[in-house]
Amino acid sequence: MLYTRNGSWPAPVPYAITLASGFIRTDPESFTAGEIADAGFVAAPDAPAYEPATEHLGWDGAAWTVTALPPPTGDDVNAERDRRIEAGATFVVAGYGPVPLQGRLKDQINLQSRLIAAQGAKAAGITDPILLLRDAADVNHMLTADQMIELVTKGVAWIEAVMQVSWNMKDGVAPFEAGIPPDYAENTYWPQPAT
Repeated sequence: MLYTRNGSWPAPVPYAITLASGFIRTDPESFTAGEIADAGFVAAPDAPAYEPATEHLGWDGAAWTVTALPPPTGDDVNAERDRRIEAGATFVVAGYGPVPLQGRLKDQINLQSRLIAAQGAKAAGITDPILLLRDAADVNHMLTADQMIELVTKGVAWIEAVMQVSWNMKDGVAPFEAGIPPDYAENTYWPQPAT
């Protein structure tokens, strides 16, 4: 059961309560209804059902309130897009395995330099794994030129796909003709890395 004291947000009765006499009682399982009331706690009504994706549950000091959330904005979508890109993803490289990458600006610059080095090594006919890459988990990988090119190409394609979803949401392009969905941050809307 939830209680409120002086209009506070409803919560379980605390471990220790101070009675009007100044006596402190501990162990909520042993409190009587009279002691709880004497300490100033009042039973709160049960919280109503609400949809967290579109509604906000509030408490006005005496009763629960349910209000509609404002619709998400383009700025909200941009923030989610940027969060996903910066967090990165894991990409599987043929003949090597999974490599987790982050997509922060400095990571993208580093990957572009690794791509240029890979293209140079490939042009020179070098096929040994000579290209060092430190991944998002701080693990070093020695890749061949072809593996590095594949990894960076998959990463760039994934970033482009994430960007495209954000544009489609903001522009009302299929499947977002109804506009930005209230649950725009759900994984099902966003691309997963190509394997």
